[in-house]
Amino acid sequence: MSELRAGLARVTITPPIGIGLVGFQGRGPSEGIHDDLLATALALESGGSRAIVFALDLIGVGDHLVERVTEEVRKRTGAGAVLLCTSHTHYGPPTGAYEATDHPEDVAAYVANLTFLLAGAAQAAVSRLEPVRMGFGRGASTIGINRRELLPDGEIILGHNPGGACDREVQVLRLDTLAGQPLAVLVGFPCHGVSAAGGMREISADFIGVMRQLVESNTGATCLFFQGATGNINPVEMRHSFEPARRLGVMFGGEVAKVFEDLTTEPAEGLSAASTHVDLPAMTFNSLEEGEGTVALLEAEVSRRQGETGGAIIWAQSRLREARERCESMRTGVPLPSIPAELHAIRFGAAALVTSPGEIFNEIGVAIRQASTIPNTIFAGYTNGSIGYVPVPEAYAEGGYEVTHACRVSPAAAGMIQNTALALLREVTNTPNGACPKSG
Repeated sequence: MSELRAGLARVTITPPIGIGLVGFQGRGPSEGIHDDLLATALALESGGSRAIVFALDLIGVGDHLVERVTEEVRKRTGAGAVLLCTSHTHYGPPTGAYEATDHPEDVAAYVANLTFLLAGAAQAAVSRLEPVRMGFGRGASTIGINRRELLPDGEIILGHNPGGACDREVQVLRLDTLAGQPLAVLVGFPCHGVSAAGGMREISADFIGVMRQLVESNTGATCLFFQGATGNINPVEMRHSFEPARRLGVMFGGEVAKVFEDLTTEPAEGLSAASTHVDLPAMTFNSLEEGEGTVALLEAEVSRRQGETGGAIIWAQSRLREARERCESMRTGVPLPSIPAELHAIRFGAAALVTSPGEIFNEIGVAIRQASTIPNTIFAGYTNGSIGYVPVPEAYAEGGYEVTHACRVSPAAAGMIQNTALALLREVTNTPNGACPKSG
């Protein structure tokens, strides 16, 4: 069994002022920089196998960017697995995750440069590889809340649902040098990066940046954040200010630092990785009659909003286009294209990181962690692609934004992602130490 080695590097990925912002429709371009966006590369190596894991202050990454970065990183580092894990901040630039790839000139230039910034960070991280010790602990945070609020008339809105499922566990993985000096802290937790609400036009890493600064300044370890299954979880406080980000980030960071300081570390050995593609069935209507009724309602809304430029008309037009496509599929019998998703699992030492693209409901992430063959498992969504929301099956009948506005997959998708993630975790559990196979 070979010792685990780790190396770290960080680059600033803040875009220029004036670039568009993504996450809330109809906001307009950015007007300033509140705090920098960062990209942190973690290189892992054991037994001749190597993996690169990025923690990125971005809302997500599109398939084109994933392909380019993966190719460049592998060329420079020889890594097998390359994971682009994003924090899902809503105060950053487009990257092809939630919008068309025919970007305006400033976005195209930013995304093109981002490839080489990340590849360079990976290269630097590899140059700093050294043997490490590892410790894993858990805490709890109350900064998130289930956001699917049920109104008296039965409508689900984006609000507060104190009785709804809400994963509060904070996973903390500590890496030290062999001399016992803090090297890195990996943090897993689910909470949308939206604390400054929908009108904010300053670039920011949101509460995650505040947490990271607090943890690093108090522990001396480089902090990497992994956004969990946060599809139905929002911060408990959202308003047009960066005060919620400061307050929630301090609360969250204090818990991370507390767990970190209470951990002891042990020598770590072994690295294995596995990945696979799964084709998720596309969302459709229960009947053609239901679909045609939805189309009629959306056509009326689009007509009523003619001349508007905000998020409401953009969403109405998008939903109408999708509803028409689903109805056409039902009329012709030609199935809608499936939604491809790439899932990964990495086991390093006594811990694992398992990832999925998309905005996964928190119940799914909890189920994966609880059933994992590796007890010290972090689940990260928003990784290596974007597939929209993946609700639990029962949410489809309830409706709400996550289902009606931003979901592309059928109710079967939740189970498919859960089962696939657990299969990958079993594979890396049973793989001989040091091997990094690729699944089909």
